[in-house]
Amino acid sequence: MSGNLVSYFENLGTSTMNKGENPATWMLNVLSENIMVSGVNDQEDEPLDFAKAWENSSNKVDLQKQLSEAGETQDPNLKIEYDTQFAASWYQRDTLMAQRLVTIYWRSPAYNLSRMVLSLAIAFLLSSIFIPIRSNLVLSEAEMTSLLSTIFISFIIIGVLSITSVIPVSLSIRDMYYRHKAAGMLNSRSVGRAFAIAEKRFIIISSVLFCAVFIPISGIVDSPNQDLRHKVRKSIAFWGFFAFNGAIYSYIGQLFTCLVRGQGTATILASVFIGINNFFSGLIVRPQQMTGFWQITYWINPGHFVYEGLCMSVFNNDTRKVIVSEGSDYYIPLGCDITYPNSDCEVEVHTYVDEFFGGLFHKDNIPRDAIILGCILFAVRMSTFLALRFFTYSGK
Repeated sequence: MSGNLVSYFENLGTSTMNKGENPATWMLNVLSENIMVSGVNDQEDEPLDFAKAWENSSNKVDLQKQLSEAGETQDPNLKIEYDTQFAASWYQRDTLMAQRLVTIYWRSPAYNLSRMVLSLAIAFLLSSIFIPIRSNLVLSEAEMTSLLSTIFISFIIIGVLSITSVIPVSLSIRDMYYRHKAAGMLNSRSVGRAFAIAEKRFIIISSVLFCAVFIPISGIVDSPNQDLRHKVRKSIAFWGFFAFNGAIYSYIGQLFTCLVRGQGTATILASVFIGINNFFSGLIVRPQQMTGFWQITYWINPGHFVYEGLCMSVFNNDTRKVIVSEGSDYYIPLGCDITYPNSDCEVEVHTYVDEFFGGLFHKDNIPRDAIILGCILFAVRMSTFLALRFFTYSGK
């Protein structure tokens, strides 16, 4: 069939097709060529009208004849029909769509390979700061505060990387879905499920890579009173909350893409989310400092539950010491003025962390934090399904 196509256009005077060239691409290119043909009654040459050339060609006559014969000799046994709108079941459609998006992700190294490399690089840069003190049993207050700040910075940076990189990729996939939706070939459930599945494995991989570098180099789980089993459990809990964070940022980026028309608006929404998450997660403004109306932002902010989970996973029951100097904000609340009057005092890490967050971050909250983050993630995914179903912005 492609040979007939090429012969037809070349007989009209178009440029010949090069060896190995795609016939479809070649056809689209030659349709834009300016081909001059002789005018009627030997008048001046005029541009070739492809539509008129087809109307007057023997190829059209042959095609009309074949179509007429096919219509007159219909065989009912050859009719293709199904009992449902789609030939495949909903599960098969969802699975095939998910496999397709996974393939697209694997073939997008600018998105996923760069994300993996950056996760490793950021993990090493942040954790390498603590190499000189990773085995210390006594930490200064500045060193302890730096550990808490670095944990905060790590999940914020990776979260920002996730949400900003997922928006352009999601936008292209969303517009592809709109075209297939208009043709009746896809529904919102298939694409929504595929969005989640394709992104999920890369969230897991990037979080594993980050934690595999950050945890051992920084030494955040190296409490002297705990054996290897406890350190592994702490590391797994830390990874779990870190993966939760990456998932929430990535899936919220997908949600913003499906909620609004263009990339610019989605990026603005992402910037607002990042700003709120930064400010009200519990470090820049401590939990004990958020009172009155501002408590709302603290309790609805997913970063609060991520940060509490990360800190409590690694620092609960940590018996390393922190030196608290006279004049510190925590000197009197920790009872140092009574135990060590007019001198520095030493408290255990878990005690210092408890006072640092005003007693509002607690190890008993870890299960609650995980459940709330799971609920937030579920709500985000459901909102994405609804946005895909009811909103259609692209006219492509």
